[in-house]
Amino acid sequence: MTLTSLQEHLLRQPDDAEAWSRLQAAAALETGPTLTAATAAPVEPLVLHPLAGGEQVDAGFRPLRQRFHPVGSGAHQALRDRQLEGLVAAVAAGNLEGVIQTLGPELVHGLAERLSPADRLALGEVAHRQGRHDLAAPLLQANLDLNDDHRDLRLWSLYFLAEEQRLDGAWATAEASLHSLLEQVRSGGPDDLLVPALSGLAWLRLGQGDRAGAVAAVDELRQRPGAAGNADTDLLGRVTSTLDWLDHAPRQELPHARDLAAEAGLVAAIDQVQLSPCGALLRIEGWIVDPGRQLQELCLIRGDRVERLDLNQVSASARPDLAEVLQRCGAGADHHPGLQLSRIHLGDAPMPPAAGESAELFLVLRNGDQFCLRRPLAVAPLKTPQLKQVLDGAISDRCELQLPLVLQRVREVWSQQLSRQLDQAAEHRRHGEGPTQPQLSVVVPLYGRIDFMEFQLNWFHAWRRRLGEAALPLQLIYVLDDPRLKEPFEALVKRCRSLYGMPFETVVNPENMGYAGANNRGAAVATAPLLLLLNSDVLPAHDHSLSSMVQVLESQGDRIGALGARLLFDNGGLQHGGMEFVREPDLDGDLAKVWLNEHPLKGVNVSYTAEQRQELPEVEAATAACLMLRRERFEALGGFTTVFVVGDFEDSDLCLRLRQQGLGIHVDRAAVFYHLERQSVGFGDADDRLKMKVVAANAFTHHQRWCSSIELLKLSGVTNP
Repeated sequence: MTLTSLQEHLLRQPDDAEAWSRLQAAAALETGPTLTAATAAPVEPLVLHPLAGGEQVDAGFRPLRQRFHPVGSGAHQALRDRQLEGLVAAVAAGNLEGVIQTLGPELVHGLAERLSPADRLALGEVAHRQGRHDLAAPLLQANLDLNDDHRDLRLWSLYFLAEEQRLDGAWATAEASLHSLLEQVRSGGPDDLLVPALSGLAWLRLGQGDRAGAVAAVDELRQRPGAAGNADTDLLGRVTSTLDWLDHAPRQELPHARDLAAEAGLVAAIDQVQLSPCGALLRIEGWIVDPGRQLQELCLIRGDRVERLDLNQVSASARPDLAEVLQRCGAGADHHPGLQLSRIHLGDAPMPPAAGESAELFLVLRNGDQFCLRRPLAVAPLKTPQLKQVLDGAISDRCELQLPLVLQRVREVWSQQLSRQLDQAAEHRRHGEGPTQPQLSVVVPLYGRIDFMEFQLNWFHAWRRRLGEAALPLQLIYVLDDPRLKEPFEALVKRCRSLYGMPFETVVNPENMGYAGANNRGAAVATAPLLLLLNSDVLPAHDHSLSSMVQVLESQGDRIGALGARLLFDNGGLQHGGMEFVREPDLDGDLAKVWLNEHPLKGVNVSYTAEQRQELPEVEAATAACLMLRRERFEALGGFTTVFVVGDFEDSDLCLRLRQQGLGIHVDRAAVFYHLERQSVGFGDADDRLKMKVVAANAFTHHQRWCSSIELLKLSGVTNP
């Protein structure tokens, strides 16, 4: 019988002495100096029965085992300078894309200070074209204060910065930047900037519905040398004349499909155009049989507002139902005509759909033909499933990040949604009389499976009964982040109140907020000075695990940012003793290039001496399955960041933010817990492929945020830890 099944049996029959004895024998506490397989002979048994509490440690002597030079120290700064020198050399060698891959936002300002204006512009332009606004903006901004000796570099930087602002929906700022740019160019700036600046202004005005302003910019464009034959100028002229034509054409009679198989070997149709109620998310679905790649431009028209759509963001899929059309157009069986395109607008750009509104798609072919397709706007919610669909198109099945800008938009929208949800009231209730001044607040999120709450409450109830007044005064907070389970959750809460004397609190979120949102919600009602973030499938292995961690933070919390624990599988093998950042070159696509989180020695039965169990080793990061820190420190950081969709990497992100404050991340080896890894999540995405893409998206986000810091961490090891 496994540890889990014994626990379930004891929930039903808590007085079964034989079962308690078997539970004690099934658990294992590491001793001795060796590493053995998890299935090797059992080591010293761990006392889990209701009369004892496990091995104690000397609270007066707990040496911190430093492993890295803290951020802000002289040694760390010297290494950072060396890291910046390497990036400057890579830029000088022309390896701009490689620099973008290893440059994080926390290092970009320092790099900008060391680069020449020309190199800042070159690197900023590459970041802009790769959709890395977090890097492009500070690099380009650094050139705006250049004097007239670098006039051309300053103005080109202003142009790309204005494009960044326009794409980010900061339309008022972008228009001001473009007007400033045009004024300076007209008074003696580089002539080759006039056409792109006027073109950018025309598209900005079309996006705002300012047709007259767009026409004025297009008219000026046509008068400029070099504008004739320019593809952008030609498209703008086609769009403005099409708007005039639509004023007099019966728009409602425009078709949703066009058959040009005979003329151009092309047939196109739009199945639906979806828009979120806020206007931020657009999704177009349809198909285009185009073996000759005739489609050159695609624009969305909504009244006077026109948006140029990026064909590089179109994803294709097989459509077996179109075999006859494929044959008529001369397309092979491997041609994928299914068309999906998603885009997210932020800032000033979103425009909510009007009742009964329709939209036109304006298509331009390479042979000069053009036509419009029309569909009524369907209103679709902007929620987690829709954002996952967008990620599905942004990341290939081989986990290649095809659309970095789309990933940036998804995480910004997700973060904005969570912020709004956290502002909404949640249902907070207290069950039983808890301590008026708790020493520790424990936050446990629940999603998918709620039955583990009863396992934990059973343990805490028995622990409190065993220790009596010696038990830590706890505030225990369960956060239900799964509205689908509200009814069975309420029944479980009622059952637990009647069975167990352990007081607890519940918070019920009105919407699913993901891991970060659920923990932040629970932490918002915490009142103790110390905060423990705990998964519902984590159970203390002995009575002193919690008090050991509390004693460490109360005595050494000025040096420790967050404190983890040893987590074991139910067979005694190590699940977690600290995390390491690693690269996995054998993984698919871009996942092979990014830093990922790993649990060293996972599954191995790790043995420590009594002296080693006293130590508090520093680790690169620790899992939030069981992570303790000062509550005020968690609040000062704003809790978990909200940029990771649904949940992954929040804990290592938190650890890296704590490191930025010069604090270490440590593990208390004397605090031992069992972790039934991932079992607390009962159900979510049935589509494993989509689930993998969401994980990949969060891995890319984590890497983009922290790659420079992780590189520096790897360099900053203390010589004699």
